[in-house]
Amino acid sequence: MAYCHRVESCLRGTSKDKHEIPDKGFENMYRTNSKELEDVSIHFDKPIPEWIVGTLIRNGPGQFEVGKRRLTHMFDGFGKLYKWHFEGNGTVLFSTKFLRTGFYKKSISHHDISPYITFGPTEPRFSYMQVLLALWRRGDNMNVNVYNLPSEDKRGSYVALNDVWDNYEIDPASLDTIGYEFPKVPSFGGISSYMFKHTMSTSHPLPEYGTPNHLTFLVSQAVAPGVSHRVSLIRIKSMSEREVVAQWALPPDEVPYMHSFSVTPKYAILFSPPIFVDTKSLLVSGFVSKGLKWRGTKKNTTVHVIEIKSGTIRKFNVPPIFYLHHINAFEKKGNKIVVDLPTYTDPAFVFRMSLETLLNRTERNKLNVHSTLKRYVIDLERNKVRVRKFPTSAKYPAANKFDMPIINEKYRSLKYCYAYGLVAKFDNRQYSRTALVKKDLCGNGKDRVWFIPNHYPAEAWFIPFPANHTYMYGNEDSGYLLAPVLDGERNASYLAIIDASTMTTFSKAYLPTRVPLTFHGRFFPVN
Repeated sequence: MAYCHRVESCLRGTSKDKHEIPDKGFENMYRTNSKELEDVSIHFDKPIPEWIVGTLIRNGPGQFEVGKRRLTHMFDGFGKLYKWHFEGNGTVLFSTKFLRTGFYKKSISHHDISPYITFGPTEPRFSYMQVLLALWRRGDNMNVNVYNLPSEDKRGSYVALNDVWDNYEIDPASLDTIGYEFPKVPSFGGISSYMFKHTMSTSHPLPEYGTPNHLTFLVSQAVAPGVSHRVSLIRIKSMSEREVVAQWALPPDEVPYMHSFSVTPKYAILFSPPIFVDTKSLLVSGFVSKGLKWRGTKKNTTVHVIEIKSGTIRKFNVPPIFYLHHINAFEKKGNKIVVDLPTYTDPAFVFRMSLETLLNRTERNKLNVHSTLKRYVIDLERNKVRVRKFPTSAKYPAANKFDMPIINEKYRSLKYCYAYGLVAKFDNRQYSRTALVKKDLCGNGKDRVWFIPNHYPAEAWFIPFPANHTYMYGNEDSGYLLAPVLDGERNASYLAIIDASTMTTFSKAYLPTRVPLTFHGRFFPVN
């Protein structure tokens, strides 16, 4: 089977081929697979290097209905973990299990979707009493990411995350759910934590450069009259020890939604887009999408730059954008910070990504899902921000339209050249034509595209070549991408190992079960 890494060769003749079944098997990305497996051996079609030792764990929605009730948005399927364990001797073991959250366990035991806050509504809708119960229970579906946070021992705490303060700890070996965690909220300035409802956080914590600590943020909504909502930048020393680095008050009725942020050696950078929580709408409906309001015609995006050491906060305004993921940030001479983001004019596509739309070829092809890649240069000396777009490659225009970005993590918080991501509808016609792309941010002409018709990749993960590797060691793009792919022709999933430099397939291994959509994950190497 041939892959494509030239857009013109990928698309030539395919759109008019009467024998081609367009986006064959694509709908299976969004259909339930309730099968669970543990340590099943899989086999690559080409021997894999022995230096790949560790575990890739990914997270995503694996089940969309229980009994006669179904979830309606792609964000809401019950969280399911997928693990590929590389033993280093050519053996790779595959496992998959559902997260045993309260949401999942109650739903399965009652044979109905149990009332918890979801992003979209259920069908049939919850009753008014069920909405009240959902609001009391809050969100509990940790189906977005997996991370290893610092702990008192060197093992770390492996957690499944969503954009909330809560998480579930998991066992990375068995994928068993160890238990629910609500990390203690550190106090700050004598303000009682009981005066706030600690709600939104990020499913993308980041390492604090040069330390064993990590950083995250917390959005706290005031429940006491006269008290402002607040955002806190928080240092994670361990699961039980966290401290506030900085904190700022929010204007009344402006609780922003943020999915990710950036860190450099000296600074943390948070972009607050003009999408805000409408508490009344959320309380009435019981689901998140109804409670998010876009005010981009009236509000700018606010950028907070926090000096990590001192906690000093600087604030800037830039034109309104919506975004989901930061790519990376680094510092430049002249007291400048560079931040790269895939941006959108508004969040309309997020609200439209219902299962009804995604399972309908005509409707999903109407989705406008392409980002605009922008670089923000924050000049701390002149107190201004310069914004620019990246030039578009004539051969690979899709390389400027990606999201779900990843980089070589050795370059996290440092100057870098390469980002990798996913582009749906990369031919501007069919949503299902999903490509993995490589973007050369330094303008050296190394944009590339990986695409196979009727094959549907998920977000990849970059693993760098080791120091003793003879092939191109030392280059930033010297390594492999690990990417789960659904082969629509066979209705079977495989793990692709892709050369990150050339964006060509090195090897692949089919799995014993289909892997639906996954959002994020990480490779945890054995040191």
